[in-house]
This record gives sequence, C-alpha cells and structure tokens, in this order.
Amino acid sequence: MPEDNAPAEEPVTEEQYTNLETEEYAGRTVTPDNEYMFERAPEAVTFDTFSGPAYVSSVLGADNAAGAPDLHYVVFDPGVINNWHTHEGGQILIVTDGIGYHQMEGGPVQVLYPGDVALCPPGVKHWHGGSADTSFGHIVVNTNPELMGLEWFDRISEEEYAKLPTEKAAETAN
Repeated sequence: MPEDNAPAEEPVTEEQYTNLETEEYAGRTVTPDNEYMFERAPEAVTFDTFSGPAYVSSVLGADNAAGAPDLHYVVFDPGVINNWHTHEGGQILIVTDGIGYHQMEGGPVQVLYPGDVALCPPGVKHWHGGSADTSFGHIVVNTNPELMGLEWFDRISEEEYAKLPTEKAAETAN
C-alpha cells in the first residue's frame, strides 16, 4: 500500500518517452577484437591450472552495496579449459559468448551456449572451458562467498577433449 505522501504513479506518455534524453553508454568499448557481451579484460592471464590464456575482469566487486557475491567475466581462447577443481562454496556459470563445456565428476559433459547456466554445488569436483573453435565467455559467480576454499586437480586428457561434442544432445521425449 503506497504511503500517503508518496507521489502518484502515472504511466509515461508517448511524448515523454519520445523526448527522453539519452547518452551513449561509456562502460564498454567494442572493438574488432572485443565484440563480447561484456568487455573482455585487455590482457590475458595464464595459470598452471588452465590449458591456455584466459581474460578475467570484474563485473561486480565483492564490496557492492547489495552484499551480492562478486561477479567475474571470464573469456577463454578457443580450446582453453581448466583443470578439475572444487569450490567450497559452489559456483554458477552464465554463458554469454561462444560454445563451452561443463562437467561435474561422474556426470555427462554439458555443451553450453549463450544463455545457458551451469550450477556446480559446493564441494563438487568439476571442470569447464571452451570448444576448440570458439572463444568461450561466461560470468562466474562463486556462491557462498564466505567459503573461499578452492582445490585443483588434474586436467582431462587431450584425447578426451578431442572427443567432446560441439552440439547439445537431442532432448528425449518422456
């Protein structure tokens, strides 16, 4: 129920909408080598636990007013994957660009396209990365940010990687 002193809400008129002042968004620079949904970090980083370079940038810092987990935008070059690992607090991947993979230990490989979301529960061993032919961009959310533990293991073999599909399995009707 609105407060008595709250201004009345009225729909925006066509004239008001037409006369809205706009400005170009300056928070993202689109260049021929950076056409991703979010701005890719300008420099790649390398980790022993990744098969190649990755671009890691911050979308939302941990010190945000909402108290939300920090969000990172990660882009893997074509063919780059990471090792099996666990996050004590769990992890969510929101795919924005390219084709990628996600697999939890004992489960099938998920082929991921933009708009897909992969959830890895706390402490579950998993890996993820890009297909051989496309860069793979995704937002990473490390859930339960007070649980920061991260443990790394081996990587899938090149033979296993070479056998991965690039298309989702056909849905089966029940």
